Amino acid sequence: MYYALLITGLAYVAVTLIVCIKPINSVDSVIASLIAGINRPRPLDYAAVVLTKYGRFYTWGLVDLGLLVLRLWIPFAELTLSIMLAYIIGGVTRLLVKRRRPYEAGYGKPILAASGFSYPSGHAAVVFSGALVALMTLNKTVSLILLAEAILVTASRVYLNAHYLTDVIGGVLLGLTSGFLAIALTPILIVS
Repeated sequence: MYYALLITGLAYVAVTLIVCIKPINSVDSVIASLIAGINRPRPLDYAAVVLTKYGRFYTWGLVDLGLLVLRLWIPFAELTLSIMLAYIIGGVTRLLVKRRRPYEAGYGKPILAASGFSYPSGHAAVVFSGALVALMTLNKTVSLILLAEAILVTASRVYLNAHYLTDVIGGVLLGLTSGFLAIALTPILIVS
């Protein structure tokens, strides 16, 4: 697990450096242009908005509350810590990188306006930190459903033109790093 923490952490730093060096790369530009130019079906827009609005803190807050009610103390602590780490580290990174959102850079209009800077995706970071903890601690069926939810929420952020592809890649890597770090730290924090 420590190797996974190291690899995801280094990958997150690498993607962050790439975004700092070249804020809009060719892949981001092509995908943002495609997203801005597609004719979106209204039901898909609605589904993406629902996923984005409720798929982060509402879903994962309910999962965390469920763990607390079920007295699953270790998974509860790991999930809580992983989300906190993803949120804090992501917030600091956003203030350092200060990347504008695709629609602010002229790539179409947002379906749902977002606030703050774009890199990394806070939605992707939170949902993937939770999904990793779920995969490591909960039963297979529940964890796979939560992983699918994390993938859909992350995809919705690009679809809604709120993030570039590298924003969500960075968010996923941050989420995985936060999850691995929380799983590693929880036994130390609980014993202390």
